[in-house]
Amino acid sequence: METNMDIVIHQDFRTNIIESLPKETTWKNYSRLWGDHMHRICSYVAMFPPSLANFFIKEYSEENDIVLDTFSGRGTTLLQSRLLNRKTYAIDLNPFAYVLSRAKSQSFKIEEVLKRIRYWEKKYFLSNFEINIFDTIYDDLRVYYSDKNLHQLIFIKENLGKRYNKISAIDNFILAITLGIMHGPMRKNGDSIYFSLSMSNHTSMSVNYVKKYSLNHNLIKPEDNIFEKINNRVIYILKKSKYCENIAQIKLGNALEIKKYFDIKPKLIFTSPPYLNLINYTKQNWIKMWMLGFNNNEDNNNIKLDDRHGFDDYKKFMTNYLLEIAKMCDQNTRVILVIGDARNRKMYNYFDIMWDQINKDVPFLLQEYYSDDITQAKKATNSLGKKAGKATRVDKMYVFKLKK
Repeated sequence: METNMDIVIHQDFRTNIIESLPKETTWKNYSRLWGDHMHRICSYVAMFPPSLANFFIKEYSEENDIVLDTFSGRGTTLLQSRLLNRKTYAIDLNPFAYVLSRAKSQSFKIEEVLKRIRYWEKKYFLSNFEINIFDTIYDDLRVYYSDKNLHQLIFIKENLGKRYNKISAIDNFILAITLGIMHGPMRKNGDSIYFSLSMSNHTSMSVNYVKKYSLNHNLIKPEDNIFEKINNRVIYILKKSKYCENIAQIKLGNALEIKKYFDIKPKLIFTSPPYLNLINYTKQNWIKMWMLGFNNNEDNNNIKLDDRHGFDDYKKFMTNYLLEIAKMCDQNTRVILVIGDARNRKMYNYFDIMWDQINKDVPFLLQEYYSDDITQAKKATNSLGKKAGKATRVDKMYVFKLKK
């Protein structure tokens, strides 16, 4: 039996027709786990499911068309577009997002990746890697990791993580796999694919919360050969992934300067800009950012992500963004923005309110609109348990084209 949560509302402003799209004709017909296993490399805050990207890429582009994602995040659009044989381009200013997206920008052969893992494992055990894990700078990390695991993680950080923008494609893939299993839940029998004590795999939870929770529940910090866990995760991901010759282009950079990076005319720009004052991407991923060499709030703030706007700043940011991407669009281009909203927030429909105020200042027409209520059971933050956020309840997709 269909419920309101199974139905997508579609409005076409050209015809003023509003319709309910049945579940079987949209992305709602698939679970959040649908899609190629490469999508599962790492969880990401505010990620939309591959089935949603799949729907819009198929609906608004053809094979060999150019598809661009200007806020690539974990690389969902990039990977799905690549698998659908589009010429795919993506950019993100967040180093964590860049590593994940780059990992999905091409396919890898299992044997080659496993050989490279063995290289790093051998180097670790033969190098007598010296680091004082009892230095106070590691006090926070020792809340989450055993001394044995932390020592190995620091080795990976020094050799791959801090060099994320200089390493090879295979090393980047290994780094992305590592980021994906930095922390997560442990099974009741004590088994875990993750390096940490049992916690959320979605968000890097605060030190004080984890310290208190760990003491109250007698959590165990596993001691592993973490190279074996990386090896096992690579096999799990790649054995069930499609090998695709199509390679996407990914850049570490600012979407507000997109023309500096790509000289293209996209058929489709499909992306999810930062949400209004809802998500701090670096704070919620602080352990993974540490792996990439960003050791504190100052390091993370220096990235200058546009992810903590008040309404006026958000309006200015989105105006500048739309003006910038307009320079690479033509009449055949469709721009689709995925916007997260929440019915229980003080400012619901914030994008609609903003659009009413800026639409005369930007060269785009709003042609179509889709609305998708998200059930709590399908939210990525459910791994947080009682601390799972209840804010983002609705995904809204806005379809634009250039004014004539």
